[in-house]
Amino acid sequence: MKKLFLSIVLLLFCFTVNAQFGASLGYESSKAKVSGDESFTTGYSGSLSIGLFYESDISNKLDLLSSFDFGIGEKVGDESNNTIAVGLDLQYYPAGKEYYDGFFIQPGIGFGYSLRDMDDGRDAIVGIGLSGSIGLGFDLSEKLTVIGSYRINLSDSSNIDGITTKISGFGASLLYKFKFRNK
Repeated sequence: MKKLFLSIVLLLFCFTVNAQFGASLGYESSKAKVSGDESFTTGYSGSLSIGLFYESDISNKLDLLSSFDFGIGEKVGDESNNTIAVGLDLQYYPAGKEYYDGFFIQPGIGFGYSLRDMDDGRDAIVGIGLSGSIGLGFDLSEKLTVIGSYRINLSDSSNIDGITTKISGFGASLLYKFKFRNK
C-alpha cells in the first residue's frame, strides 16, 4: 500500500514539475442553426465563463491544457442557462518555446452539460454536447495569456426527431497562471 501511494505521489510530482495552474475568465457569443422541415438560425447569445485550468508541457513546441469552466448564459424565458464544461486543448508554439515569441495555435475538444431543468418534456435541446474548437493565443507575460477561438458542436443538440441543431460561436479568454513554468 505504501509503494502504491508513493508511486502515485511521484507520478503527480512529475506531472506538476513543468505544469502551471491557473484561473480563466472568458466570454462567448454563439448562435444555433436549426434544420428540419423549416430551417432557421437564431441570433447571437452571450455567456460569461469562469474556470480553472492545468497546463503541462509535452515538448518544446507543445503544451496540453485541461480546463473546467462554469458558464453563465443569457436567460431562456425565465430560466437560467448555465453550463459546466470540461475542455482539453493542445497549444502548439510554431517557433518553439526556446525563442518564446508567445504565439500559439490551439485546437481542442470540449464536453459541456447544461444546468437547465430538462425534465419538463418541452425542451428541444439536449443537456449535453461535444464540441471542437480552433484558436489563436498569445502569452502576454509569464502569468497572463489571451486566447481567441471559434467553437462548433460536433454532436446534434436537438432532442426532436427529424430536426438537427448545431451551435457555434466565437470566444475570448484571459488566463491567469498561479505558478510559473520551471525553465
